[in-house]
Amino acid sequence: MKTAKYFDKFTKEYESQNRYRYLFYRWIIGSIIREIDKEDCDIVDVGTGTGNLAVRIAARYPKSRVLGVDISKGMIAEARAKGDRMRLTNIRFGTGSAENLRMERADFVVSALTFHHVKNKRRAVSNIYSRLARGGKLVIGDWFEPDERYKKEVSQLRRQKPELADEFDRSWEEALEGMRGKYAEEHPKEYPVSQMKLGLIMKEVGFRKRRIVKSLIPNFAVVVGDK
Repeated sequence: MKTAKYFDKFTKEYESQNRYRYLFYRWIIGSIIREIDKEDCDIVDVGTGTGNLAVRIAARYPKSRVLGVDISKGMIAEARAKGDRMRLTNIRFGTGSAENLRMERADFVVSALTFHHVKNKRRAVSNIYSRLARGGKLVIGDWFEPDERYKKEVSQLRRQKPELADEFDRSWEEALEGMRGKYAEEHPKEYPVSQMKLGLIMKEVGFRKRRIVKSLIPNFAVVVGDK
């Protein structure tokens, strides 16, 4: 699989970029974590990468049981090392994809900046839905291709908070600057959709409620589905 091999190759470079220093990235991670409203629960992080989101969830909710999965063995090795360094006993990692996820029942399935790599989003969302406990929640923070309606809604938010919007823009520009060279040249094909389209897929699969948490950059959002 091209995507898995790519991230195996660039695991160290990916980790060295320290995405958490970027405002837009901290916003995505923080917005996802705020959706977890139980202390004692089972949580799966799909596309965990080097475990940034998973370890923060495990540390924030010590009574939870966290599973981080990723298609890249290199990323999983880095994530395991990170969990060990933090001495987290409520977290484990394994290989797997969103489309073919194998797991026990979960109260929450979360994902940060992964779903634009997923080609068959309906299959992935349906697979996750079938493994969520009743009342469970799917929380996807990602990069999207927003439609014009959504762009207008975000423009209104940006006018209300112009200084913060500028900070978001600078953080994204800085992140793009750090993703050049072979890392960018060899990047696998992506399959972004609009925030609205992902919400519609959730509805078609069976999620009873859907909502979008908007960022101040129209391409980023957190889409939430309640089972």
